[in-house]
Amino acid sequence: MTVRVVAALWLLHAAAVGAGEVVEIVVERSDARYRVVIDARFDAPVERVRGLLTDFPHLGRINDSIRHSEVLATLSPQRHRVRTEARVCVALLCKDIAQVQDVAVLPNGDLEATVRPADSDFRYGAAYWEFRAQGAATHMRFRSEIEPAFWVPPLIGPWLIRRALHAEATKTIANLERMAEAGSP
Repeated sequence: MTVRVVAALWLLHAAAVGAGEVVEIVVERSDARYRVVIDARFDAPVERVRGLLTDFPHLGRINDSIRHSEVLATLSPQRHRVRTEARVCVALLCKDIAQVQDVAVLPNGDLEATVRPADSDFRYGAAYWEFRAQGAATHMRFRSEIEPAFWVPPLIGPWLIRRALHAEATKTIANLERMAEAGSP
């Protein structure tokens, strides 16, 4: 059974986070898998937003939970194997998480990532970023589904993971927005 945790028009006015806005963040759980959907708008061009998300060695700039990120292999000019190491905390509980993904820039400019379970703390993972220009602004829709390979305590664990996913998504979007709109390298 899928439990809908958060599905609201989360920030109705851009002043709450800056010139752009988070339109919606949804975090759901179905059995052992978690799904995140984010709709956000940035007052920056698509190329700028995409560029920040594909600056793989510097992903920690858009989310300080990412302690280390690196390109392990360039599989083609548009496809890279990327490793991230993150420390995610909810309340006083923290978890170090390693993840290796094959990330592709698709012909239409969208991004697609697939987790490599043998090299990650996830049994399954897939993500997709859609970018659409709206004049000089960008609308981005992010969809992700993950299944942790680590033990999740049955009663409080799912709540903690949903809360961590929501907090990390909010932090990432706010930082991405700030950097994209400021033109930060």
